[in-house]
Amino acid sequence: MNLRSSRLVIWLGVFVFVATLLDLVTIGVLRSWDHDVIPVARPAGEPSSTWWQALADIGGFAVLTVVLVGTALVHLYRRRPVRQLVRAAVWIAIVEAAIWLTKLAVGRTPPRSHVDRLWDGGMSWPSGHTADSLALLLIAVTVLTTAGSRLDQLTVWAVPVISAGVAVATVHLHYHWPTDTLGGWSLGLVLGMLARRSLRAPRVQADLCVPQHS
Repeated sequence: MNLRSSRLVIWLGVFVFVATLLDLVTIGVLRSWDHDVIPVARPAGEPSSTWWQALADIGGFAVLTVVLVGTALVHLYRRRPVRQLVRAAVWIAIVEAAIWLTKLAVGRTPPRSHVDRLWDGGMSWPSGHTADSLALLLIAVTVLTTAGSRLDQLTVWAVPVISAGVAVATVHLHYHWPTDTLGGWSLGLVLGMLARRSLRAPRVQADLCVPQHS
């Protein structure tokens, strides 16, 4: 994905995020759709499944921690500059702060509360599992792959698809409303692509090309 394409993807993510948030606040079509998928008047129930739970867990703390630690170890094993890991860590902190602050600001209650309210102390919008799975996995594959390689091009398209699967799983399990995951997916896309552009900046790539001496 070239510079121009990544810029378009970022703006698309911003548009979807803002549109979803406005729809949520104004009780628009998408929020009404939430209630068609998961009726508020009916108990959320326990639609559990090992496979659905495993898919949702891709966006969870345990799995992503393993992936990120593994990414750092591989990077160090290759004797790549530590400064790129520092930059990646800064972006991870930005991602987590953005998700947490947005959740706090919106305060939406989750489906399992049996009500749908904003600014009521909930942390449902946007979906953290969805946003994290997209943004943090994009950061990981950006650190691990070489810019322009076939693996790089494959993973940059595969990660959003995996994150979409996480989104569907969290809705199926009644952890989130559908628009929670749409907000999380778009936020994760924006943050992940911004991190990718930062980590792939010409100066950073020049550092990676410098031979490492023992």
